[in-house]
Amino acid sequence: MKVRAASKTFGIAFSLAIFSSMAGATDASRDWNKHPAVLQLTTNEDVFAIGDPHGDPDRLVGVLLAARLIAAAPSAPDQVRWTGGKSVLVIVGDLIDKWTESLKVIALLRKLQSEAASQGGQVVILMGNHEAEFLAEPAGKKTSEFSTELKKAGLDSTEVANCNGDLGQFLCNLPIAVRVNDWFFSHGGNTNNRTIAELSAAIEAGFSRDGFASTELIGHDSILEARLNKKGPGGLPWFYNGNSDTDPQRLLAEYAKKLGVRHLVQGHQPGKVKFPDGKNREEDTFFQRYGLLFLIDSGMSKGIEDSDSTGGVLRVRNGKKAIIICANGTRKMLWDKKTNSDDQMKECEEKP
Repeated sequence: MKVRAASKTFGIAFSLAIFSSMAGATDASRDWNKHPAVLQLTTNEDVFAIGDPHGDPDRLVGVLLAARLIAAAPSAPDQVRWTGGKSVLVIVGDLIDKWTESLKVIALLRKLQSEAASQGGQVVILMGNHEAEFLAEPAGKKTSEFSTELKKAGLDSTEVANCNGDLGQFLCNLPIAVRVNDWFFSHGGNTNNRTIAELSAAIEAGFSRDGFASTELIGHDSILEARLNKKGPGGLPWFYNGNSDTDPQRLLAEYAKKLGVRHLVQGHQPGKVKFPDGKNREEDTFFQRYGLLFLIDSGMSKGIEDSDSTGGVLRVRNGKKAIIICANGTRKMLWDKKTNSDDQMKECEEKP
């Protein structure tokens, strides 16, 4: 990871009061009735989606400003104000690690969540593989940045990972995926050709056996961890299902139909993705194939090595158009139901 100076947009003074311990600490557990694995929403409003903030609140703010979901950069995370009305915003996970201000990202999004709710809107914050891996092994190397940050803030990473305190409860109860109309959002994309009910049941059963270490959450081919590159099954992206003869379009269509949706949106990896016809996704770009698969991790965090992306947001209008809005002000139609053509957008760099 490149070493870069952390930004001071929010200043040093910032209250961690929202992370204070709750009375009655709990063991690692989850009420699946109160906090379903997969949320299901129906709306007539626009739907926005952002991928992988990875500890960088400044670039997250830049994206929110460009999408007009907030009116101004807040002086502190708890000062952010929602201007998205009744719109739905989905954050597809990986709030933490890579960069140095994960707690500010969490605080900002939680405040935005309550702000949106007060106006009839909704901010859905999904679990990413980094959250799940931290909860499974708080002392693990992969999430060491977040554990270090917690220690500096006077918080015990093991206590947080055991779902204790306000922060622990927040992380442990994050939904794994959300269906909004006929769009399905998750971090890693792979539902293994299951219905929402089947997927939810499998996640719950896996959790009851192994907690957040369940292969349903952090297994190599899981909905949070599945790969889009040669690290996938058989050295292929997850949508080949381990077989190079698989038709990705057919598989994705089957998976979407099983879920009762038409479009799959995921984050998790900003790298190059190869397809059999050579229409590949380039690094750090927003990309869609067949009108089925939408890749929205643009590598926007300052902690992403070799990425100059400042990020962007996917905006779905009336379920018929998908537009990318970059933090730099650039906008582009990524998908239109009328044409349904494959497309990708150039990296959302600092300057358009």
